Amino acid sequence: MTIHTGRERKRWAAEVGAGESASVTEVEKGALTCGTCAAVFLITAGVPRLLPPGVPDGPSTGHRLTTFEGAVPEHEENFRDLLGNVAPAVQTVESGGAFLGRRVLDAGCGFGRHAAVAARWGADVVALDSSTEAVESAAKNLAGIADVVQGDVRRPPFRRETFDHVYSFGVLHHVSDPAAGFAGLNGLVKPRGRLSLWVYGPRQGLTRVVTGAVRGATTHMSATSLYRFSVGVAAGLRLFSHTPHRILSPVPGLDNIVNRLPGHDHAQWPFGVVVADVYDRLRVPVTRYFPGEELERWYGDAGYLDIQVTRRVRNTESFRATGIKR
Repeated sequence: MTIHTGRERKRWAAEVGAGESASVTEVEKGALTCGTCAAVFLITAGVPRLLPPGVPDGPSTGHRLTTFEGAVPEHEENFRDLLGNVAPAVQTVESGGAFLGRRVLDAGCGFGRHAAVAARWGADVVALDSSTEAVESAAKNLAGIADVVQGDVRRPPFRRETFDHVYSFGVLHHVSDPAAGFAGLNGLVKPRGRLSLWVYGPRQGLTRVVTGAVRGATTHMSATSLYRFSVGVAAGLRLFSHTPHRILSPVPGLDNIVNRLPGHDHAQWPFGVVVADVYDRLRVPVTRYFPGEELERWYGDAGYLDIQVTRRVRNTESFRATGIKR
């Protein structure tokens, strides 16, 4: 890649595109030119826009205005939960483990909540998302601590075997070809590196029917209508789930009951974040639900070691998966 510089900043070292390495100079505005195919990719607001030709921009996000500064305990708690069995290895920065000094990719970074935690744990983080709104929000939240790139997980704009740890939470179940998404992420992991995923598990009975009906209606709403609908859903969760959970979860014997309330694990977030999370879940259609056995097969076929697939039951079933690449 050749960098045509606009207003230069001091940092950007993501290796991008066509097996060529970008300069270690970050630019605020400019372009990247592929030396092999002559394709030109813009850099705007400090973010390289590296979606493959013909691939549309990712969906809008309710988190386009979500901001945070510094460490947020709720973000770290959520990150540990999604990492599952990887988390004990990173209890402190000093313990090293899967993050300290590692080159890490957050594939599907959203507004950057998990990338910020990984950076605080000592990783050199690159945050990737296909949505313009997501990467622009992430660039503000991760300024000075992580690099943000717009691209597609199915055809990621990085050299093969670039990262020590690739994690992707809540992405593959939205991808039209999840196997291609897994292959794209797998190709970025170095030998002896780690790949961590979190995906939706199968929905059953009434949950499946209601979820499908709601998503079928909301995926075609305008952004304004969906936002208003999301505010109503978030208000209902606050009243009928979050508040009872906060009051009753400390009561012995009632914790198992209130832990089954829909959306109770969002009780920790500010109301605006709950609204944005609801918006994002309803804006993007779910294309696949994954049984744990399928994830185990994917990791096994790709030659991973120490494969761990664990259920994460938070209102509806989902799976965490992780493994070490040979």
